[in-house]
Amino acid sequence: MRHRLHDVLVLVPLTDEGKIVLKQAMCFRNVLGCRVFVLNVISPVSFFKRQFNPLKVKGLIDEALLKLTEFVQDFFEGKIPEEVILKVSMGNLVSTLIKQARSDDFLFLILKRSMHRKGVSNLLEQNEIDKIIGHSYCPVLSINEDSTQRDLKTILIPVDIAEGATKKLLWASMFAKKAHAKILIISALNINIDEQKSLALKNAEKMKFMLSERGIECDLEILKVYGQVKHEMVLSYIATQKPDLIIIRKHHVASSLKTTIGDFAKEIIHGSNVPVFTVSQTQIDIADILS
Repeated sequence: MRHRLHDVLVLVPLTDEGKIVLKQAMCFRNVLGCRVFVLNVISPVSFFKRQFNPLKVKGLIDEALLKLTEFVQDFFEGKIPEEVILKVSMGNLVSTLIKQARSDDFLFLILKRSMHRKGVSNLLEQNEIDKIIGHSYCPVLSINEDSTQRDLKTILIPVDIAEGATKKLLWASMFAKKAHAKILIISALNINIDEQKSLALKNAEKMKFMLSERGIECDLEILKVYGQVKHEMVLSYIATQKPDLIIIRKHHVASSLKTTIGDFAKEIIHGSNVPVFTVSQTQIDIADILS
């Protein structure tokens, strides 16, 4: 496969919400040293116009690029950095993003959910982000109004004892090493047994050892959720601890279907006030990408 190892794609509406996305993208750019492709998607024109009036189509794309350029220049208060590349596509917004997410062109995507879509282009509702994540081959970073632009200091990984965690650890390791961040592993214990005898603790300790072997600072916490809703307890813990990033994985069945996320991951993505980095199991050569 061919990968742009240092390219991240970010969808930017030309509104104040777009500035939130750009701030978040530049934080990750500073950590990873990646190029940031800023995308503006404009509505498609009819087949007739595409075939018989290509100059009209070109004019629409040129106009969209000009507006995007002015918006990004205003954000940077002048000159656009060389590592920020502007990109305009024409088509259905969700379909265009799914196509990009299923390609080998970008390391990951950055998308922002919006509660104020009325009449504004390049804004995504939560169900649309869910659809994109469900179909995506590459990871998707989803953010909201409360997403932080602070330094990346703490990365939280929720662990399900029934799921593998290799790809989450690889991504977390990359972020942690580049940002000198600490990783916090949490595992939910949903049966009424001694924590010290639990499989949840054993698996979490195994992950902690693997990360420590890579020179990464790591803490772990077992959440006792017996008789309670697991995702609610995890979200409450996130709200209390205020990590800078959550790394979660699509359910293995969801990944094989390539259309859904999985209930637990979806609840965390929907309810978190912290950016959520959702990893897909379909990116089979991720170790080569991150090595």
